[in-house]
Amino acid sequence: MSPSAADAARYAVRPLLPGPAEVLRAAVLDLGLGPAALPLLARHGSQEAFAVRGLAPDETRVVERELRRLGGEVLSTPNGDRAVLFGPLSAFGELPSRLVEWGRRTEALGQALQEALAGKGGDPPPVDARGHVLHFGRRTLVMGVVNVTPDSFSGDGLAGSEERAVALAESMAAAGADVIDIGGESTRPHSEEVPAAEELARVMPVLREVLARVSVPVSIDTRKASVAAEAVAAGAHMVNDVWGLRRDPDMARVVAATPGVAVVCMHNQQGHAYAGDLVEAICAVLRESLVLAEKAGIDSERVIVDPGLGFGKTPAQNIEVLRRLGELRGLARPVLVGASRKSTIGLLLGGAPPDQRVEGSLALAVLAAAQGAHILRVHDVAETVRAVRVADAVIHGMPAELQAMPAPGPTG
Repeated sequence: MSPSAADAARYAVRPLLPGPAEVLRAAVLDLGLGPAALPLLARHGSQEAFAVRGLAPDETRVVERELRRLGGEVLSTPNGDRAVLFGPLSAFGELPSRLVEWGRRTEALGQALQEALAGKGGDPPPVDARGHVLHFGRRTLVMGVVNVTPDSFSGDGLAGSEERAVALAESMAAAGADVIDIGGESTRPHSEEVPAAEELARVMPVLREVLARVSVPVSIDTRKASVAAEAVAAGAHMVNDVWGLRRDPDMARVVAATPGVAVVCMHNQQGHAYAGDLVEAICAVLRESLVLAEKAGIDSERVIVDPGLGFGKTPAQNIEVLRRLGELRGLARPVLVGASRKSTIGLLLGGAPPDQRVEGSLALAVLAAAQGAHILRVHDVAETVRAVRVADAVIHGMPAELQAMPAPGPTG
C-alpha cells in the first residue's frame, strides 16, 4: 500500500531555495550546530535545499547515508528530528526511490520529498471546479471579492444592496476576473460571528443571480458548512474556508459530497504566537487541511492553499510570509494569496485607509505572483489584471501571440 497524505505530511518538507539568503542560514543555525556548519552551507547553498521535520533518528541516518552517496549532505539537530538537506537536483530526483528500499516510513519521507520537489520545480495540475478548469503557470489568476456584508474591513460591504453586488460581480468578470468570491460574513479582527440564517439571507440571492449572469466560476466565502451546503446546492463551484476544514467538522463532508467542488484551505489561528519557524508552522497546518480533505474523500487536485495573510499574523509576519512564499510550493498545491487592501498595507503607507491602498495592493500582488502565487484574491480587479499581465511577461515569459510583434517605435 502506498503512503497516504497523512504519512507524507508528518515530515513537513519545505524547499528553501530560491529564497531569502538569511532564511536558509537561519534554518541551518536553528539546528543548534553552531557556526561550524556555515562552511558546508557555503559549499552547498547554491544547490537544492530542503528543510525537514518529524524525522526519527534512524530515518535521519538513512537519509544521511543515501544523500551523501548521491553527492549531497545533511545537517541535523543533535536528536535527529529536524534536518536541512543539500544536494544537486539529480540527487533529490533519485533519493525517493532509494528510500523505498528502507521501509514504509522512509518511503513516506521519499514521497514527501518528491512532492516538495515537484511543487517547487513545476506548476500544480489544473483545478477543475465543476467543469471550470483553472490552469496554472500560464499566467497569474485573479479572484474578485464581493462582500455582501455591512462591516467589511475594506470598506466595500454591500449588504442590503443585491443589485449593486451583482453588478460588481459582473463588472469584475468583464474586467478579467477568473473567479468571483462571494461572502456574507466579515472575518476582520474582532468581528462578531453572524448566524447562519442571516449569512444565507445575505449571500444566496446574490450568489444565485451571479451564477446566472457570469461565465466564470463562483466561490462561496464561508466558514460554516450549512452555508457552504446551500451555496453548493445552488451551483457554487468552490468553497473558500478561512479555517481550512479545521473549524466546522462538517465542512469537509459538504465539499466531498458534491463531485468537482473545489476548496480553498486557508491557514488561520487564534493569536499570532508561533512555536518555532513561522512558515514551517503555517505549512504544517495546511498539511493538516490536506489530510482532512483526503480522509473526507476530497481529491487533492480539488484543493487550493492560502497562507492567510492577516489571520493570526502581525504585519511583520505577513511580510515574512510573502517573502518566503516559495516555501509553500512544497505543498504541491496551487497557492492563493489575499493581500488586497489589508491593514499591513495601510501601516506601510502611513495609516492610509482601505480606499487609498490600491497602489500598495498592486505592489504586493505583483510581488506575490513573482514569489509563486497562482491566484490573487483582490478587490480592485481591473487594476490587478493589468498589473499582473505585465508582471507575467517577466515571470512566465512573453505570451506567444506577442512574441512575433515588431519592435516598438522611438517612443516605446
